[in-house]
Amino acid sequence: MAGFSKTSEQRLSTCHPDLQAVCRELIKQYDFAVLCGHRGKEDQNAAFDAGHSRLIYPQSKHNKMPSHAVDMAPYPVDWGNLMRFREMWQRFDALAKLMRQRGEIESEFEWGGEWDSLKDYVHIEIKEK
Repeated sequence: MAGFSKTSEQRLSTCHPDLQAVCRELIKQYDFAVLCGHRGKEDQNAAFDAGHSRLIYPQSKHNKMPSHAVDMAPYPVDWGNLMRFREMWQRFDALAKLMRQRGEIESEFEWGGEWDSLKDYVHIEIKEK
């Protein structure tokens, strides 16, 4: 069974409890790395400047504390295999729906890989209600 590295665990710990709960269940069946949880001003603006984000600080859901977004990648990371990112999202989404039905979480999520502009295959965020 897969488990989080210390780095992934630290990054995940900065995320909203519902994101943490789904990720902690998902890691039991699917190996992935947490790339980013909360992002401060300097990191957010650097992501914007590099073209990895559409938003400057403090507009990203990564900028909330706890973070309402998580960036994650199937492990081992293969940036050229987008099907693995889609599979990771599908597993995350199915697990989140089940956990919501059981009353374990309240949030609904969206995946950056389904956005019309700036596809963000690593990004999962809490939907606004």
